Amino acid sequence: MTSKKLTPFRRRQLTIERLVKGAVDNKSRQFWKIQMKMLNELEEKYSLEFLEVLTLDFQVDQMASLGHKNFKSKIDRKWRNFNFKVDLSKYTVYDISEKCGKDYESIYNKPKNTKDLFK
Repeated sequence: MTSKKLTPFRRRQLTIERLVKGAVDNKSRQFWKIQMKMLNELEEKYSLEFLEVLTLDFQVDQMASLGHKNFKSKIDRKWRNFNFKVDLSKYTVYDISEKCGKDYESIYNKPKNTKDLFK
């Protein structure tokens, strides 16, 4: 089942389970309340779609640590990469479908045998 078919609440739960160490084992209501609150605060700055695909090399102890200045620069860089759009108007478009130019020889102008080649 894709994450788009899930409810937003379940999508947030899966994001927390993926990012926070020990979240799968923890059944405490207080733990989930705090983590959801921190995720909602992060969601004000970053979208839920971004937080769902955010990958870190490690799992954090709490969602609050993602708001710390050490992690903030890494997450901001990933956020900019996530939203990057290429401006194609700056670049020239080349048509590479047909050969052209001085060195182009048509198949009709090529010599058919060695005698025609050395004329």
